[in-house]
Amino acid sequence: MYWMGEEELTGTAKKIYYYLLKQRKPAGIRKIQKDLNLSSPSIVSYHIRKLMEEGLVKEVENGYVVAKVIVEDYVKFKNTIIPRSLFLASFFLTSLVILIYLIFYHPFSAEIFSLIIISIATGTTIYDVIKKYRKLKSL
Repeated sequence: MYWMGEEELTGTAKKIYYYLLKQRKPAGIRKIQKDLNLSSPSIVSYHIRKLMEEGLVKEVENGYVVAKVIVEDYVKFKNTIIPRSLFLASFFLTSLVILIYLIFYHPFSAEIFSLIIISIATGTTIYDVIKKYRKLKSL
């Protein structure tokens, strides 16, 4: 079985991978089984072994941890996984508030600010499209 990315992770393997991704410290087989409410430790062992073969999980002294993060459109911040689009939404919401202020109090500055924000948005979008196209081409 070969997993090229997050999309190919399914079922129990995906649950275990995400569980380990969220953990602050290594987790053992029985803890994973108990926390994910799985029927037996052998099921966890099987999927951990497969994840290790793919290089996604590694064994450390006290259990298992994620070795490679494959969640492409998400960012891990401390122990929280958040969508990258949250950063864009925050950026644009803040920009909108600033733009509204500028329109009322500094109209000329609002035009310059708008140009800068649109340039950043365009550059970010083009970069993302090129990156995804290159990845698709390499498959």
